[in-house]
Amino acid sequence: METEALANGDAVPTVHPPNPPARLNDHLAESLRLEHQLMRVPFEHLKKSMRTSNRTVEKEMNAVMSGVAEAAQKDMSKEEAVQHLNSLVSRLQGLKRKLDESNKSEQLQVQRCRARLDHLTVLRAENQQEWNNIRVNRILVDYMLRLSYYDTAMKLAENSAIQENIKFLSYDESS
Repeated sequence: METEALANGDAVPTVHPPNPPARLNDHLAESLRLEHQLMRVPFEHLKKSMRTSNRTVEKEMNAVMSGVAEAAQKDMSKEEAVQHLNSLVSRLQGLKRKLDESNKSEQLQVQRCRARLDHLTVLRAENQQEWNNIRVNRILVDYMLRLSYYDTAMKLAENSAIQENIKFLSYDESS
């Protein structure tokens, strides 16, 4: 600590002005670093859905391929071969139905990721206050959902137009 001598001989500590605030861009970058959780939830749901789809495809395709190989090795009558191949076709149709449902789920998760990315990309110096208000509302809604105030959280999300940025899906699935 530095001191300054006064005319009467007393020493007074020198007060340095506080460091200037960090540059605004540094503050914006720090805000974005804190928002990684916003992206994590829909991305994790998307990864989980894709892994499940891949496992389903691998399992069903292995079963169908072994069924085809089995049919090729056995001496079957024409009727048995047709019946066996029809069962394999119906299995593939079931796989197609499952993949269509999975595709819809994955598209929903991709839309959520896109909405959240869009939310993060609009952060600029000129609209930081608006972005912070949205962020606070999102945090409040998340907090209300954790405390099981679903209706209140939904109303705040609708009034703030932040439904796509909220983890309603994760709370719905956990119930």
